[in-house]
Amino acid sequence: MKTNLILSSPAQLESECLVVVVLDRSEKTSDKNAKPDLSVESTDASIKAAAADVLATGEVTGKPFEITLLHHPPQLKAKRLLLIGGGKAKSFSAFDLRRIAGAAVRTLKSRGLRNLAFIAPQGITAQGIAGQANTLAAGAAVKAIVEGAFVGNFEPDYYKSDRKDQKIDQLTVVASGDQATLQTALDEARIIGEAQNFTRDLVNEPSNRMTPTILAERAKKMAA
Repeated sequence: MKTNLILSSPAQLESECLVVVVLDRSEKTSDKNAKPDLSVESTDASIKAAAADVLATGEVTGKPFEITLLHHPPQLKAKRLLLIGGGKAKSFSAFDLRRIAGAAVRTLKSRGLRNLAFIAPQGITAQGIAGQANTLAAGAAVKAIVEGAFVGNFEPDYYKSDRKDQKIDQLTVVASGDQATLQTALDEARIIGEAQNFTRDLVNEPSNRMTPTILAERAKKMAA
């Protein structure tokens, strides 16, 4: 999977689908009828406007892995806008972002899409261990998105006769910050993601195919 980093406006990005995280910023309450305080994690006004109508209906709750797909979002060059729930903002972390990035990739590739753009959340401060406040740095967000996307893009069923060719070919991460720092984070995450999938490929091979000799050859090829 090809990975790209852009620092420009996500609204102007042409893509089959633009993915943005939706978090619930409401405080804990005993009121069972209390509505979530939803936040679309993008500073782009066009993104927020495109999601405003569906958020106003109450159909979106922001719960983890909740998927809402909008076609032909107004004011956006992307063909689709995918809102994916991340849960409570006060507990949201890079671990959660990694998981929902994988969920977004699995959702979109099952629909036959080949490329997507993911908006990296900015400035999210969560409650950490011993009540300490932890802010999700831009580099950590980029790294989590790319790692999760690679893991979510993995297909283990290559020996199935009815295997479908469903895979994301290109991932674009939309972020803001120091470009060199963010690019380093993206490159490291790509290597980690590719390494994880490489290992999964080896593990999934039956022993009559993955002999010690072939394993050594695969390792040499990867190391080269």
